[in-house]
Amino acid sequence: MTTVLVVENDAAYREVLGRTLRAAGFRVTLVAGLTEAAGACAALQPDLALIDLRLDDGDGVGVVRLLADRAPACRCVLLSGNATIQSAVDAMRVGAVDFRTKPLAGAEIVQALRDALDPLPSESLDNVERSHILAVLHACGGNISVAAKRLGLHRRTLQRKLQKLPPVR
Repeated sequence: MTTVLVVENDAAYREVLGRTLRAAGFRVTLVAGLTEAAGACAALQPDLALIDLRLDDGDGVGVVRLLADRAPACRCVLLSGNATIQSAVDAMRVGAVDFRTKPLAGAEIVQALRDALDPLPSESLDNVERSHILAVLHACGGNISVAAKRLGLHRRTLQRKLQKLPPVR
């Protein structure tokens, strides 16, 4: 059975994630932050980690670094309610295999974790950026101004990035 470490500071959402993942057949350990994640790593070698970017005692990137050191085989998926391109790039640079923006349906989270078990794709940073921009733009109903705000960019900067996006390969 695949073991998942869930690091989420919102207690109610953490419990919902736990129930959803257990129902999908995962063995789940729930923790609230970086400190608890460090303790859980000592006793558990998780196959996967589902990590919120913003935690009360640190950030999700710190948890990814911790897992890279203590559980190098663990695949990390980060979640964020207010993601930026820079936060997605930072997470991927330290070893996260996926970065998703909240809210997500339970089925999407389960699929993201199952996809994380697959061998790492040889995707370029440009393609990761393109995917993230297009996902946020789609989530905003194509509204450039709202998407730019969510991405932490000026509207014109986002428009220039959209013009320069690499083609889908």
